[in-house]
Amino acid sequence: MTAKLFESALGIAAPWSVTAVEFNEAGKVLTVLVDFKPGSRFAISGHEGAHPVHDTVTKTYRHLNFFQHECHLQVRTPRVTLPNGSVRLVEPDFAGRLSGFTLLFEALILMLAQQCRSRPWHASWASRPTA
Repeated sequence: MTAKLFESALGIAAPWSVTAVEFNEAGKVLTVLVDFKPGSRFAISGHEGAHPVHDTVTKTYRHLNFFQHECHLQVRTPRVTLPNGSVRLVEPDFAGRLSGFTLLFEALILMLAQQCRSRPWHASWASRPTA
């Protein structure tokens, strides 16, 4: 049940699945382990079709906090063999464009950056007249 809950909350869908959830209470870190179904084939942008898995590498993505705890997705990420024999790393749907972050974490960073630009900090706030 825990795996299905995290799959729904994170938007993880087939062929991906949550295989385990680990919580380090002392470090206040939640790690969600994600894998793919054996025999899966993956599409690569710019290369037609779905390609077989060559091997895997483990990648870790920083996600939004789970309450006050850091949350990381540890993903067994496939590398696929293309028809020309080259090998390419698959980027999961939930991976962000910046290295090591999920799309939701990147969205939070961008939202915060926009807020900082639109509300500059002023030393004059300390000298505001009071009612």
